[in-house]
Amino acid sequence: MEMGVNYLSDYQTIRSVAKDYNPLDYHRTLCELLNRLYPSDDFLKRPKIELHKIINDAILEFYNGEQSLKYYLFKYFSSKNVVCGFEMKVNKSRVDFLAVNGKSSSFEIKSGLDNLDKLYKQTSDFVKAFEFNYVVIDEIHLEKALKILPSSYGIWSFKNGCRKIHRVAILNKELDCQVQLELLTQAELKMFFDGNTEVSQILNSYKSTYINSRFKLILKYRYGKRWEFIVNNREQILPIDVQFFYNKNIHPSHIYM
Repeated sequence: MEMGVNYLSDYQTIRSVAKDYNPLDYHRTLCELLNRLYPSDDFLKRPKIELHKIINDAILEFYNGEQSLKYYLFKYFSSKNVVCGFEMKVNKSRVDFLAVNGKSSSFEIKSGLDNLDKLYKQTSDFVKAFEFNYVVIDEIHLEKALKILPSSYGIWSFKNGCRKIHRVAILNKELDCQVQLELLTQAELKMFFDGNTEVSQILNSYKSTYINSRFKLILKYRYGKRWEFIVNNREQILPIDVQFFYNKNIHPSHIYM
């Protein structure tokens, strides 16, 4: 049955559903969420996977939030020879998405629901760690973002799932090896720097190019298995749920059935 669109006149409702939805919700909770959107429909007899799908479709199409943009990034990179991760802490900021192959790239997301108040601070942190940096925006932010972002930053947006490049990223010249090392755990430092765990000792013992190459290798090691899991199961994972399965690595059949 084709769903109606009665919720479009009530943006707060779709927003509340997007905020409250959790892939771990029980069947009855999913029904209650859907009844906010479609009060006249009865969902109790529908299979759980169908309830998840209807909610995912509604959020992806009508809620212009971070979840949708993360999914589009996942979809873009899932067919490429790359390891990606969600939400890595960098100094006092947290990058939304990162990609590593022969180069490291950060992606900060600013949806139509966000403001740009923290963007300058975030970009100042990310250029110290990643070779290429991007902001993925709703186009309403484009003019303001161009004024805030360093010239090395690339700017992307997505419309109906299609990527649009507003500005190409160029190689960042502000990498800080100390910042990179401080983002790593003691175990990672020990494993990849010949048993050394002291940042000052590593800085004195290795060239910046070597530290950067190790940094990228460590990120691939850290995030590789989780990224491989969601790529291998991408046909069974619904769009809004991508980060949940990245974090949990639970087979989709255990959640949707």
